Amino acid sequence: MSIELNPQQSEAVRATEGRYLVLAGAGSGKTRVLTERIAFLIREKKISTERILAFTFTNKAAAEMRARVGKSIGTQSPPFWVGTFHSTGLKILRREAKSIGFNNNFAIYDEDDSLNLIKDIVKKKGWKLDEYPPSILRNRISRWKNALVTPEEALEKAMDAVEELQADVYGRYCRELKKCNAFDFDDLITRVVELFTVNHRIKERYARQFKYVLVDEFQDTNTIQMVMIDMLASMHGNLFVVGDEDQAIYGWRGAAIENILHFDRLYENTVIIRLEENYRSTGNILEASNALIVNNIGRKGKRLWTRKEAGDPIRLYYCEDDGGEASSVRDAIMSLLRGGYGRNEIAVLYRTHAQSRALETAMMRGGLPYQIIGGVRFYERKEIKDLLGYLKLVNNPDDDVNFRRVINVPRRGIGKMTLEKLESTAGEKNLLSAVRQPGFMDEFTPSNRERIESFSKLIAALQLKAMKETAYEVLSSVIDMISYRNYLAEDPATEQVRSENVEELLNETKRFSAYSEDPSLAAFLEEISLISDVDSLKGEEKVALMTLHNSKGLEFRAIFITGLEEGILPHYSSFDSDQEMEEERRLFYVGMTRAKEKLFLLCASSRMQFGNWTGNHPSRFLGEIPDRCCLVSGRSQTVDKKEMDRIMDDADCPADHDETAARRDSRFRVGAAVFHPSYGEGTIKAVEGTGTAMKVSVNFTGYGTKKFLASYAPFTFR
Repeated sequence: MSIELNPQQSEAVRATEGRYLVLAGAGSGKTRVLTERIAFLIREKKISTERILAFTFTNKAAAEMRARVGKSIGTQSPPFWVGTFHSTGLKILRREAKSIGFNNNFAIYDEDDSLNLIKDIVKKKGWKLDEYPPSILRNRISRWKNALVTPEEALEKAMDAVEELQADVYGRYCRELKKCNAFDFDDLITRVVELFTVNHRIKERYARQFKYVLVDEFQDTNTIQMVMIDMLASMHGNLFVVGDEDQAIYGWRGAAIENILHFDRLYENTVIIRLEENYRSTGNILEASNALIVNNIGRKGKRLWTRKEAGDPIRLYYCEDDGGEASSVRDAIMSLLRGGYGRNEIAVLYRTHAQSRALETAMMRGGLPYQIIGGVRFYERKEIKDLLGYLKLVNNPDDDVNFRRVINVPRRGIGKMTLEKLESTAGEKNLLSAVRQPGFMDEFTPSNRERIESFSKLIAALQLKAMKETAYEVLSSVIDMISYRNYLAEDPATEQVRSENVEELLNETKRFSAYSEDPSLAAFLEEISLISDVDSLKGEEKVALMTLHNSKGLEFRAIFITGLEEGILPHYSSFDSDQEMEEERRLFYVGMTRAKEKLFLLCASSRMQFGNWTGNHPSRFLGEIPDRCCLVSGRSQTVDKKEMDRIMDDADCPADHDETAARRDSRFRVGAAVFHPSYGEGTIKAVEGTGTAMKVSVNFTGYGTKKFLASYAPFTFR
């Protein structure tokens, strides 16, 4: 082997024929195993790189795997298929889209594009957006797609009028995507499965090509991804999956932990290999992590160990409020920096994005540079969306969503009524192609005709440029031809920040055009369509702030986990589900095992939540960590540990609320209409208990009945 492997790793690398399930604990070298196995297949087994397919979950992981394999086999850019499920699906669809009625130059709609398309559908139906929130409709459509439910099936299975309306929007949404020659992000997988289902010849061609299929982070796969994996591995049966059921934290977005728990039941003669030696963390961190996760029932079972010393004890802070918690984090970071740590070796983790506010304030007051991972992303900022809208329309003139976005940016005097008339006159035709038809513009006033035709000519000129120029050159032309810098200067308050963002986009296209094998506009748009939150993490000298979910796959010398309170971690929504509670425990476990040397755990006695101060108990998970692993700071040093554990075990007493909060519970009554930010409109069907122990059952159309602790339910009452 090119590098030293332990016996279990070596077994996994050399296991080539058949089906293998590698249970790889945190920090146990799974990336090393995957890359060395691919290198072994190429170097020792003489397998062509085109016959190896490897799935990862982030572009960053895919790039790292390609680089490591390239180094191992002595080439800079090994041409084997490695990437995310979406990037692999995209590569297949670019070749095969015509088989399911799309052109190969299809657009890829991001979440914002999809929401804008749904907004347009809702408006054309004459509905109000606040009554039919596009985000809820988008989530519903996504669930249907990933369950392989067609619009026709959704309509047939509708239980009431609201579900019929949702199914109708789903059907219109799919037809509009087809009209615009566009796929949304879900389609990059679901359409591949559809393609393979309706065209067995194409499926068999790819299944025959890929003699070896490998899957990283297998515990995060969902049902549709499992179907795709099974189809691609169906010919040769050499399927090698690596994962850790103890790090399965994406059930809320459809990941099916059953895929890893039942893999050996699904495939007979599966060989299971456990990687349990941890190369990342100190002994204390591992002992605490093992003691925590052993409380979960839904796991295959393994126990991490390390050759490292015990290291420093875990620091456990009990703070008065979230401000004190943030100050404690800041002060501890300052101490680490004085001790020789780099800012980029430290990360602060939290359960929800809302917790970052107090932390950001403390960081700024302490003069600590930081970067937030997974907040408002660069490619979601308005000025970036504007310019990308132009680029997408240039690349795919059938893209009506981005036609609507940019036709009046900067302002051209094309108002709402003119655009509505344009859409009405176009009928089933795509807007830009309709405008370019002889005689189409005759019904418009001379001024509107001139403005719209001028816009059409602008796009046509840019399309010619895109045929022969790089992405950087096309973007530069867009900015100059629409005088976008002058447009930004109209608002002096935001000009500098927005101009800097535009320059950064130019820099990104320049870097892409200089180093990519294909510097075209189409290739650039394809590249950025697959970017994830973690891919934005840069190796700058800044402290990283991110959610626990975004931290998976990363490691830092020092980790801070904040908000370790009942109702936050574990989250209130998990209190009535054993499965969801186990996922919350896994989430905490993931955070703990990111730490290499130092781990800091913090909770606060009171915190501002949903606009009110709440008094919180420490998380029950803290009671599962052995005393010998921890050094405690704060008021709870004087609290008897057994008494605290007893409180943690009391699931009916998650928080201490004041009398005002208790009085507010009167709003929770059977029949009351509520609005939930994730599930939308709902009706309370049952109420149990009183005060802080009150639980309410709410029926949400399309989602079924959900149970909440009234104290923590983020409802708006109708």
